[in-house]
Amino acid sequence: MPTREARALTVAAIVCEAAAAGDAALQRDFEEARFRSQLAAAKADAAGLVDVAFAAALVLEALGEAGNPPKPRYGEAMLRLAATLEAVGFDPL
Repeated sequence: MPTREARALTVAAIVCEAAAAGDAALQRDFEEARFRSQLAAAKADAAGLVDVAFAAALVLEALGEAGNPPKPRYGEAMLRLAATLEAVGFDPL
């Protein structure tokens, strides 16, 4: 079982990746958004945060294949990931 500190750091790392994905999408750098979303999904999966991993996977699906524009309404998937991360929360250190 991870310590409170380890859990907080893991969630913070996932939040940073999700935020970086959102920033990249706002700059229309969808390759970077895909990369950061993949990192968020992998970190969430490794941490056993199934809902977060699923939400990040939905972002990847909405961003579509590399080299192509994202699917319409990809922003909704990003907002869902943010809401899922907010629901996870963590105790401050």
